[in-house]
Amino acid sequence: MRSSIQHYIASCSSCARHNILRTKPPGHLHSIDPPSGVFQLLHLDFWGPVLTPSASGNRYVIVLTDNLSKYVIAQALPDCTARSAAQFLIDRFILLHGAPERLLTDNGTHFNNTLLRAVTSSMQIPHTFSVAYHPQTNGQVERFNATFSAQLAKYCHPDRHDWDLYLPSIVYAYNTSVHSTTQLMPYEVAFGRRPKSPFDAASPTINLPPLHSFYPYLQQTRRLLLSAARRNILYHQSQWQQRYNRNRRNPSYHVGDLIYVHVTGGRTKLTSRRSGPYPILDISGTQNYLVQDPSSGYTWWYHVSQLHPFIERLSP
Repeated sequence: MRSSIQHYIASCSSCARHNILRTKPPGHLHSIDPPSGVFQLLHLDFWGPVLTPSASGNRYVIVLTDNLSKYVIAQALPDCTARSAAQFLIDRFILLHGAPERLLTDNGTHFNNTLLRAVTSSMQIPHTFSVAYHPQTNGQVERFNATFSAQLAKYCHPDRHDWDLYLPSIVYAYNTSVHSTTQLMPYEVAFGRRPKSPFDAASPTINLPPLHSFYPYLQQTRRLLLSAARRNILYHQSQWQQRYNRNRRNPSYHVGDLIYVHVTGGRTKLTSRRSGPYPILDISGTQNYLVQDPSSGYTWWYHVSQLHPFIERLSP
């Protein structure tokens, strides 16, 4: 009797669409494995727009973060177009550091477009997109966005006309501070040496070691730095996963299953919180699902945290 009542309630279509869930969103945390070297995996994102443009006309900031070293490159821009993104990637990174092995961005039109596809395909750079309304996938760069926006707000003039003037100083301070995850400076991990502060006293002597002894020392130093950074990242990832996954469901679905999807915007107080049920057409990895709306034929990718299972009501 009890199980029959529970199944009857769980299979209620109106309940599935409107009920508030008092549990944690489903889906365990799956962290991205850190690469073996710097500038192999890059995270790219736009921040903004600000309400009032700066005196230079800038309203956005494009931010690039290296996954292993946490080194950041950022630039204030007047727009967030595909051309601005492609030009920044080429001029500020590729022409200085070479092509990365992988690029991770959100699915916005400033990144998912013909121009950037032409750039990445011509340079053989795999371009991965995060699922819509799941910014945790690109959390590496989202975390820095939250950090530097608070610093800009503190330093800039109350009328906000000069916020972009402080951006380079804030990025420099970030890159030359010890990162809480790697326990190392992003600059140090990226370039294999500690940065010289503008306020450091000049060294009275300059030692030039022989090339045959300096190069092996440099290679060993880089190996130690990269190994330490990767080890610290993996340790913190395991700690985060334990905390995040505690008392959290981790459902999985199959192609052909019917599910409800969360309504992410445009709803009012009395409209449904979920729509559906819709069929699953494809699966990417273990947590991303391609869902189709049969009435319109449109398809979207969803993270498992945005899905709710459909339970068919048994006939009496």
